[in-house]
Amino acid sequence: MMPIKKNMNKIYFQGKSYQCRENETILQVFMRHGITVPFSCGNGICHVCLQRCENGLIPPKAQKGLRETLKEKDYFLICKCMPENDMEISLPRDTDLFNRAVVYKKELLAPDVCRLLLEPATQLYYHPGQFINIRNQQGEMRSYSLSSVPQEDYFLEIHVKRVSNGVMSNWIFDELSENDELDFQGAVGSNYYVPGEQHQPLLLIGTGTGLSPLLGIVRDALSSGHTGPIHLYHGSRYPHGLYLQPILKQLSEQHDNFHPVSCVSGHATPRNHRAGRANDIALADHTDLKGWRVYLCGHPKMVEDMQQATQTAGANPQEIHADPFWDWASVNDANLNDTDADTAERIRCAELRNYPDPDLELWKGLDEGRLLSKVLIDFYDHVYDDPLLSPFFEGATKQRLIEKQYNFMCQVLTGEDVYFGERPRSAHHWMVISDELLDHREALMESSLRRFGVPEYLVRRFRAIEEIYRKDIVKDKPWKKIVFGKELPVEGFDEMTMDDATLCDSCQQEILVGERVQYHVRLGKVYCKECRQDSTG
Repeated sequence: MMPIKKNMNKIYFQGKSYQCRENETILQVFMRHGITVPFSCGNGICHVCLQRCENGLIPPKAQKGLRETLKEKDYFLICKCMPENDMEISLPRDTDLFNRAVVYKKELLAPDVCRLLLEPATQLYYHPGQFINIRNQQGEMRSYSLSSVPQEDYFLEIHVKRVSNGVMSNWIFDELSENDELDFQGAVGSNYYVPGEQHQPLLLIGTGTGLSPLLGIVRDALSSGHTGPIHLYHGSRYPHGLYLQPILKQLSEQHDNFHPVSCVSGHATPRNHRAGRANDIALADHTDLKGWRVYLCGHPKMVEDMQQATQTAGANPQEIHADPFWDWASVNDANLNDTDADTAERIRCAELRNYPDPDLELWKGLDEGRLLSKVLIDFYDHVYDDPLLSPFFEGATKQRLIEKQYNFMCQVLTGEDVYFGERPRSAHHWMVISDELLDHREALMESSLRRFGVPEYLVRRFRAIEEIYRKDIVKDKPWKKIVFGKELPVEGFDEMTMDDATLCDSCQQEILVGERVQYHVRLGKVYCKECRQDSTG
């Protein structure tokens, strides 16, 4: 367990208080306690996690990038806020954050790409390439980049790609109609054209609907009189993913300095297209990027790799603008590079460590934890109904198990210190579990993952991580529980003085180093002095 300093601050939210740990953001506090609040990128970019401070001082870092009107109303980003004092926070007010818009037009640009033209109720100041957060009736939010140019377009334009089991994209495709109203937040983001240096060469690389912000940036640059060469590389695995070809061609015919290149990476390449990945082709065409300005939009892995590659090619890091975003189609394409050998190597390497290497791709594939929560709820619902597995959890609260498993997998996949429970060997020390029974348990988990549309290659990755701990779970008789190097019995209650800090499993309040506590030796639950259990239970 991770030590807690005695002077850690408290967060007061919706009538309850929560203890912060050292170097922990408020978002991490909420995730650790199973509190559901909106968030998306987790890195201060999307602004979905905005909350309002009622009392306490807001660290400046938590308000970086917010418009002044929101700062004045004490809004801040919980994903970037490590409290420096006790804070009382409340939910944002819709009138502060959201605008209304009418869907003026809805049309297909490709079989799986939809264009929305939105008429906002009030005029919106924005830069092409920034994004807005759209909210549906259930409160789900997603970010969509703006392709429109305010000097030329009356309507806001976004492009939406339909993704497998995508809550928002399927709502937009199947339920949202012209003349409907919707809520949106923004615009935000720093990925846009800034006038000046009109002779500077521009390199834009995007995949899928990453074309949307790049097209807005190109149009903005051209309308601003940019005279330097503008090279746009748009990539897709399949030809039908290269939408808006006529518009790109028209712009290139109207402006001699605009050079669009369409790239197909995994299919027969049509005429006038390039074969290969957009990023590879772009770097092959432009080996020296010193003095260039670069814009990257699309799959996070591509964006991350290209940030490094373009720097290596000479681009100034300050001149590289990135807008990474996740879509399930990109995930599904990636399974072509995933093999059983990769899985075996992941297991082998992880066995040498306490935790496997973080797998941020899998974490993003689980929708930054939101999909993981749904999978775990479904999984434990089936476990508690299963005659073979349910006896192991008699007397254990389902919600508590879900929270602990969520935090454990969050730490495994992200590397962040959010799990403060026992490791699998200690947590399962009393359970007599055969390989066959563990296989049965894993089959239930695979079914839950598939029910929520997790791609097969990510199901294998998830299973590979769980397989690491088989040797700590399978046994033919109970193991002694070991706490701080001391063997303990396998049933009943005992007491100990805490060498590390933790939280009470009953009231969730902090237990400090040196406090005397009661714990259940089989379940591993720890109780503060106010919450002691009946020792005969």
